[in-house]
Amino acid sequence: MDAITLDAELTAVLHDRGQRVTPQRLILHRLLRAGPQHLTAEELLAHSRPQLPNVSLPTVYATLDLFEELGVIRRVAGTGPAQVYDSRAERHHHLRCVRCGAVSDLDADIDVRAAARAAEGRGFAPERVEVTVTGLCRACAAAGAASAV
Repeated sequence: MDAITLDAELTAVLHDRGQRVTPQRLILHRLLRAGPQHLTAEELLAHSRPQLPNVSLPTVYATLDLFEELGVIRRVAGTGPAQVYDSRAERHHHLRCVRCGAVSDLDADIDVRAAARAAEGRGFAPERVEVTVTGLCRACAAAGAASAV
């Protein structure tokens, strides 16, 4: 998507929720939506420096929280101490490498209704159910196999 379309999309969402459109929000949104990606706030801050040299990490976090609340991005659950944000907002699942921390999309038809029903049975009101498969990514698994030889 081009910058004009991305800006118009975000502007409409922000206005619908009574939020202000700021240059920082527009630029951070463009950077996030440059393609399917998983970024931490620190990585987004580094990517934004050429265009937003004075932006602070708290501003990036606040913007990511707002974007998540608006449904523009998703926070990936269970990825360790550094929160990872996904530019792909629609429902899907993830792979997470326990060695290098890489997160990638897992497109698979997984029936998560049983987990939601079990949660409801315990008095929990689920908002979103997703699967994160943890293990070794291809590169880390190959490096481990190579070092075992």
